[in-house]
Amino acid sequence: MGPLRKASGRTFGGNSKMKLLRDSHVNVATKEGIKRVAFSSVLENEASRHFVRRNIITKGAIVQTELGKARITSRPGQDGVLNAVLIE
Repeated sequence: MGPLRKASGRTFGGNSKMKLLRDSHVNVATKEGIKRVAFSSVLENEASRHFVRRNIITKGAIVQTELGKARITSRPGQDGVLNAVLIE
């Protein structure tokens, strides 16, 4: 969590990959469309219970946003973006 910060890395075949290191906003898909909202904390993370204390976001993590709880659907370390869907 924090101000937007990305890093670029080289992969096999000479391609490049953007890694998201920090961000304070998430793109949330709602019934009305996609909205970019701020999030406050990580509530659950199936990858590791220690990630919740450290606010590390991986795919499948549940975060608290201004609109409510949202599940992360993108891979921030691979894609460089934070996409999520609302949990009802």
